[in-house]
Amino acid sequence: MKLISLAFLVALSLCSCSPKEMVRKVSLADGWKFRADQESAIWHKAIVPGTVHTDLLHNGLIPDPFYGCNERDLQWIGEKNWIYTKTFTINSETLESSKINLIFEGLDTYARVQLNGKELGSTNNMFHKWEFNCKELLKPGENVVEILFESALNRFLSDSASYGYPVPGGRWVFARKAAYHFGWDWGPRFITSGITAPLYLEIWDDARPTDIQLITKSIEEDRAQITALFEIECTSAQRATITVSDRDATYYSGELNLTPGVTLYEIPFKIDNPRLWWSNGLGEPHIYELLFELKTESGKSWSRHIPYGIRTIEVVNLEDSIGKPLYVKLNGVPVYMKGANYIPQHSFITEVADNHYREVIRTAVKSNMNMIRVWGGGVYEKEIFYELCSRSGILVWQDFMFACAMYPPDDNFAQSVKREAQYQIKRLRNYPALAMWCGNNESNEGWHNWQWQKSHKIDSADAAKLWSGYLRIFHDILPGAVNELDPGRFYLPSSPMVGWGREASMTHSSSHYWGVWWGLEPFEKYLEKVPRFMSEFGVQSMPAISTIREFQPANADTLFSNELRSHQKHPTGYQNIGAYLAMENLYPKTLESYIHLSQIVQAKGVGMAIEAQRRSKPYCMGTLYWQLNDCWPVTSWSGTDVNNNWKALQYSVRNLYRDILLSVIIERDSCNIHLVSDRLTDTKGVLNVNLANFQNLNNQRNILTDNNFTIKPNSSVKVLSIPLSSLGTIRERGSSIIEASFKTSGGNLYTNSKFLTKLGSLNLNKADIKMEVTKVKGGFKIVLNSDQFSPFVQLYLRESHAWFEENFFHLWPGRPMELFCRSDLDYKSFTKQLKIYNLNLYNNEN
Repeated sequence: MKLISLAFLVALSLCSCSPKEMVRKVSLADGWKFRADQESAIWHKAIVPGTVHTDLLHNGLIPDPFYGCNERDLQWIGEKNWIYTKTFTINSETLESSKINLIFEGLDTYARVQLNGKELGSTNNMFHKWEFNCKELLKPGENVVEILFESALNRFLSDSASYGYPVPGGRWVFARKAAYHFGWDWGPRFITSGITAPLYLEIWDDARPTDIQLITKSIEEDRAQITALFEIECTSAQRATITVSDRDATYYSGELNLTPGVTLYEIPFKIDNPRLWWSNGLGEPHIYELLFELKTESGKSWSRHIPYGIRTIEVVNLEDSIGKPLYVKLNGVPVYMKGANYIPQHSFITEVADNHYREVIRTAVKSNMNMIRVWGGGVYEKEIFYELCSRSGILVWQDFMFACAMYPPDDNFAQSVKREAQYQIKRLRNYPALAMWCGNNESNEGWHNWQWQKSHKIDSADAAKLWSGYLRIFHDILPGAVNELDPGRFYLPSSPMVGWGREASMTHSSSHYWGVWWGLEPFEKYLEKVPRFMSEFGVQSMPAISTIREFQPANADTLFSNELRSHQKHPTGYQNIGAYLAMENLYPKTLESYIHLSQIVQAKGVGMAIEAQRRSKPYCMGTLYWQLNDCWPVTSWSGTDVNNNWKALQYSVRNLYRDILLSVIIERDSCNIHLVSDRLTDTKGVLNVNLANFQNLNNQRNILTDNNFTIKPNSSVKVLSIPLSSLGTIRERGSSIIEASFKTSGGNLYTNSKFLTKLGSLNLNKADIKMEVTKVKGGFKIVLNSDQFSPFVQLYLRESHAWFEENFFHLWPGRPMELFCRSDLDYKSFTKQLKIYNLNLYNNEN
């Protein structure tokens, strides 16, 4: 995966650093200091972009917020107001420019901005850019900018007290601020404030390009017709030239007559023999590196690079004979969506570096995903996230940032939402990865299913106001902004549209099914509860021991320490995990056993759901499990923890999300086997299904089928149904495993296996596993041999983070396993930390 070639970057930088730049930006990121308001005269160094929590940490004024139970003791930070200030110098020549604006790309959240002792303005929304005309307040020499950040918590208290009736949801309902900052059932409560994105002076005279929108008008085999809508603000009439090119060709070159005011110019161009953009698994996500260059007759220039993909995308959500499907058509092809829900990667958003974005998208690609849902309680992500998704073929389901709440139905709030939507739509609409917009997460369901009116004692008149405000935002303002600024892109008002306790949730649109986990239903319920598009479901598990080591010492490794309880945010999280372990006859006594077993049970449950959903295509056309990642070290529903350590779930997902799924599900009295293809052509291969007795050291297998089979494109078919009664007695099944494989004529091998009894009831012998470790480039080669069948073999490091090429696999005697581990450790440190666990150890410990 790569972004832009070095040569192309150099070309761009030469354009943008011309001595006659049309628009000049002067960064104001350095030299900031901060202190609490009205409490101390002592200033401390601030890092911008940043947050008050990270600034306090960098100055040694607070301990690590994530360590131990420190979260509880640091709540005072979010209760205070904070002041940030810096001094900067402006020369007289700069002040002669006709336009000088102070730009903040992110202020969190309630801020009053002063320049040289006079107020420039105030902010109340962290989700859009703030621009202040500051020319009249600037002076030659030193200038002082000061920002007072008001506590979002205190604002909630005052706003809610003055509102007259409760607005259901959390303490984020009045603030256009990331909801998860107020605490979630997987995240801590750190109510941040600060300058969270770049800030700068923007200086110009006669012309300033403000936006470019790219629209693919038509696609034919030999050409694609594209229109660029170029928005330019001018102070005077003048002529200019505009060029559109990439590395290989110039697509447009012509003149523009610029007029005073803000004007939209239409630039049509074509690309011959276009290479289409495809999602991961279907083809190349081809990107055209478009470069727009504008030069005025006065000799000033401006340029912008836009990575662009040529494709058509349609989200189908129309009534059918069953209900209302939800599926994506890419370049005219219905595509099953395979992915996960994505939350912010850190509690403090400025701590997410570019390499973190690369790693999480790399994980999505390795896991054979083609969609990520950006969940509505977090943030609209940085451009690099959407660019990486675009370059990797990962479609984005983009929530607007509303979650699990109603919102104030007043005009000021509505106008703030409208400005936010306009800014974010214009910022993100050119990315080919962007598949759809969604108004909110679970607010519709909350209003209709969670008894908010009763629990908050809201009378009918106030309830009518709240519902009217809901309709205004999610059925008027947001779809109106999408229709105006991103026409053709699909908008879904809420996910889900029907709550999981209602029958229509399985037949209409997207569904969040939480009967498993919240309702403590058995995993087999997933076989019944298959909707048209499953956009949330999941089961919790523990993070890696190396991640736990970041917040508690080894001598605290008990079930369950205060530290572990502090890093579990679901009210009955450990009880629920324990209940699902008990359903598998598993009762771990040590922390490391609990980690291992919770992860394989999570993988079993979520894996069963994925198989049930994928085999139901085209009735079901999407699977997005909750959740891909974490924002801090925590016990949660994630497939990868905050350090990107893969849990058993992530390895399972990688197999279950391949372009062909071989599904093996034990249900009722049968073992049912399906083949599912996402390919666009017929696939021929050999289907083999065996029953193996792992107590038989000769590795003898009973062949149940071994036949040629052709799977049609974009289809699902049941290929075999085996009565359990034919697979031996109940006792014999405790020593048996179904192994299935499908080897295509092209040589690709797809596998799946299932045990015939509960994991804690398997008849397993004590295993002696020999391990050889060799240092290789980038990490270590590991070879394993076992004298007994060893299911769910897990390799891990006790203190350091590492990525293992394979993990949680079944190891058979006489069949060595070789794998790679990516790690920067030296050989001695690596081998000292390297540990192994499997289900045999649990059985022999109990």
